[in-house]
Amino acid sequence: MSKDIATRVMTGVQALALPGQREGWQAQHRGSLLTDAQTYDALADAIQADLKARRLDGDLPWGISAAARARKRVKPLREAARAMRQAAKAINGTVAAYEETQPEVVLQRREDKALRKMQRKQQLGATAHNSAQATLQRLAPADSEDGQAGAPKLLGDYFGGNNRQQRGA
Repeated sequence: MSKDIATRVMTGVQALALPGQREGWQAQHRGSLLTDAQTYDALADAIQADLKARRLDGDLPWGISAAARARKRVKPLREAARAMRQAAKAINGTVAAYEETQPEVVLQRREDKALRKMQRKQQLGATAHNSAQATLQRLAPADSEDGQAGAPKLLGDYFGGNNRQQRGA
């Protein structure tokens, strides 16, 4: 790596590490990449138009061969423009990664996630408990003729009471 590239890399890393300089670094590099992409697209358009106008002996009528030849020749420029736009998106992703991995942000996000998880567990437990209680009360029969249906009972009340006749014994 040459000294110039090493200097530029270190400057970029230092700019990304400082919250106040991130936006400037992002705007500068993203803008230059998008400008390059526009330049490549404009150059490809100009070359394609020029090549499309040139007819060679043996071309098909209506300029079909010339148009296909022109598209084929400018394809590398179109790919370069697409690569520049993807690089601009990568700049945005790099800045976002630096912003998302700050220790304070990560700690706050983890605490919020743990709190939400605990609240969901509590809500689920309360809902399950309420549902079970409602089911038990709805299914429990009355103890006597004048008793109210739905009164909670013990499991032993269903198996062998004093007034019930036992079968098979």
